[in-house]
Amino acid sequence: MNKLSSSNTLQRCKKGLKLWESNQYDYIVTSGGLYNDKSIQTVPAADIMKNWLITHGIEKEKILSENKSLDTYTNIHYALSLLKKKNIKIASFTIVSHWTHLIRFRIIFLRNYKVNIICIPVKYQLGTKEYFYEFFMFLYHFFDKIGNGLFEKKIRESRRKKAIT
Repeated sequence: MNKLSSSNTLQRCKKGLKLWESNQYDYIVTSGGLYNDKSIQTVPAADIMKNWLITHGIEKEKILSENKSLDTYTNIHYALSLLKKKNIKIASFTIVSHWTHLIRFRIIFLRNYKVNIICIPVKYQLGTKEYFYEFFMFLYHFFDKIGNGLFEKKIRESRRKKAIT
């Protein structure tokens, strides 16, 4: 419970750590809330990632943890809000994720924000179900520009309920 072990998130953290070690970044933003059943997750994903990065040598002051989001739209919204709240101006944003997820990030950023993004793909295996989901979500993001459509609201509500039970 509340571990990265051999998960896809661990692979993203390792890639983020490697990028950090290049000394080209001022901050790392971890993003993700509570969205799994309590038997799996009782700590927001962003905080789990932050703790992992701290144990691997990154100063906690350099890690900004956005721990409320439940989907890609809110990952972006809350992360950018956190930067604004901390008065951190950015010209570009580097995102580390699976290539299929990066497509959705790019769509949302291009349509809604004036921030340049650099996409860093992490290669890990997705199952057939996940590929179909990503393809559907890719199409969906063209129709729901800001993430307030009925389908996205249902996803968030479902994830909230999982985290409560």
